[in-house]
Amino acid sequence: MPDVLNAGAVVVGGGINGAALAYYLAQAGVEDVVLLEATELGSGATAGSMGNVRQQYGTPLEIECSRRGLAFWKSLGSSFDMTVPFHEDGYLMLTSNESSAETLRKHAAVQIEQGMPDVHLLTPDQIPDVAPFIDTAGLVLGSYTPLDGHVMPTDGVTALVAAARSLGVVVKRHWPVEAVVRDGSGWRVQGPAGEVVTPKVALVAGIGTKKLLEPFGVQLDMYEGKHLGLITENYLPGRKLPTTVDIDTGMVIEREGDQLMVAMLSRNPAPRDYDHLAELFYEAAEVRAPALTDLSMVNRYTAWPVLGGDGHPYVGQVDEGLWALTFTGHGAMHGPPVAEALSREMIGDPDRTLDLSEWDIRREPAEQSVLWRRQGKE
Repeated sequence: MPDVLNAGAVVVGGGINGAALAYYLAQAGVEDVVLLEATELGSGATAGSMGNVRQQYGTPLEIECSRRGLAFWKSLGSSFDMTVPFHEDGYLMLTSNESSAETLRKHAAVQIEQGMPDVHLLTPDQIPDVAPFIDTAGLVLGSYTPLDGHVMPTDGVTALVAAARSLGVVVKRHWPVEAVVRDGSGWRVQGPAGEVVTPKVALVAGIGTKKLLEPFGVQLDMYEGKHLGLITENYLPGRKLPTTVDIDTGMVIEREGDQLMVAMLSRNPAPRDYDHLAELFYEAAEVRAPALTDLSMVNRYTAWPVLGGDGHPYVGQVDEGLWALTFTGHGAMHGPPVAEALSREMIGDPDRTLDLSEWDIRREPAEQSVLWRRQGKE
């Protein structure tokens, strides 16, 4: 007979956001929190995240979440007494288009107004000082934030789950959820392994959240995309190099140890395969980074990010005692602070300093506020 458990709160989804929410609920004093993961912890969109943590956004809410996300990741190791590296390599966005340059200027002004430190608008002759592989011919502007960086999101899952368990959270892997149904004033979370009876449920299951919300009349504009990346041979070992995004060619470069991880942006035709990705990258590098055209590709990766809508998360209350949180990109960066804010809403003590209403679960997706997205559908 399937098990029937009782819980003070159930979090469905064991990625970075679900792990963070379970931890913050327990930290706030909620007893008997249960975290349910369908497969392995951190194995969904979290596993494929490039782990960029950056402040280069254009709205106050995004920038505030970046500020909190940067603080979270930079202090995570010391806060949880674990090794969680933050690679402070910086972040650089480039453009040869005056319209995009004006957008970067406006975004930088908002970032500075929001209190973010070290925002630098670089002239073309300044760009090689931080990214020596860039050919600046034709460039108009670079937007550089040296305190940004990247992380391994699964490190965060490991730290948060360990901390959550120390506070009494019960973590169940290989526990897929098929339905969440009303049970009096509470809920029954149902799956092949049994049921969990609880007054509070949070659906934080990435793409799986979409199906679980449909019975409640909530239709999320999201889908599972495919993202290909390549790893180069060593390049300038030991040299700090920023994550670099060339808005015009679509080239993306991130430091990975002494190597580089390279990819292309979403508005480019999605690569058919790794050979096609290499072809697209070398074409872009011929224009913007000729120094990289002779590098060999020595490894590769495939990720399945959740994409769609306006690029912003869906977060908020669905019904009495039922909440949801799911990202369509940027979850590793913004997820932990948003999860903390959601935990406070769930216990009736909302964070008055972080208004998430513009990301409401039932909203109509707005216009994109980011200059680029990762690859989408094939």
